[in-house]
Amino acid sequence: MQNAEQNSISTPIRLTNSEELDLERFKLSRTSQPISVLSGALVVDELINGMQKLGVKGDKMPTNADLLIMYKSIMEEYPNIKVGELSLAFDLAAKGKLDIDAETYQNFSMIYLHRILRAFARYGMQKLNDIKPVVESKWNPRFVTDDEKIETAFDCYKKFRIWDAIVFGVDVFHILHKQGRIIVDAENTYDKVIRSMNDRMFDGSRQDKIDIKNKMKDDDYMENQCYRMAVADYFDKLIK
Repeated sequence: MQNAEQNSISTPIRLTNSEELDLERFKLSRTSQPISVLSGALVVDELINGMQKLGVKGDKMPTNADLLIMYKSIMEEYPNIKVGELSLAFDLAAKGKLDIDAETYQNFSMIYLHRILRAFARYGMQKLNDIKPVVESKWNPRFVTDDEKIETAFDCYKKFRIWDAIVFGVDVFHILHKQGRIIVDAENTYDKVIRSMNDRMFDGSRQDKIDIKNKMKDDDYMENQCYRMAVADYFDKLIK
């Protein structure tokens, strides 16, 4: 009887196949890039994909303004979350594997978003206890070709039409300029950037106005904004 008790105590808890798969997916999600180094468009796209997993579609999908607010909120509250973790949080919620009611009733809000992320944080703490102390694998990015950058940037802009959130925007400008495929009227492009930023400053909050004014004083930032605007103008011609 004593031996049986000793064997029972020394036997480690075995995970089911489903739990082992979830653990592996959790570990893999932690090796992805932080959302803080990604473009806003990619993060918003991940939010949209997540909402679709939860059944939010069509006219029930939050507006672009709501999505932007959600994006800013995540950046403020969870700046270190990885893009893989964000995707996994929605996937687990859709499968009922988080400790919340995943029913959205076709009404996805800021409150529901943070409810999911808090539940995922609790889930993550539990999973960390199951992970043996091993050296965390480093993210080893695959080299992205120029053509892939152009294609990704074009798809991003065509979907969201946000000129200053184009993925690889600055890189794509230099690629296209080097290939002689993009000709820039510097003065006109700069004027368009200024007008766009002034419009946002007019519509934004007091803090938005302060942030935009400070950015307009940064020559390097404004130069990159002009590159992005030039790329957007180039893509607009292709879309037409």
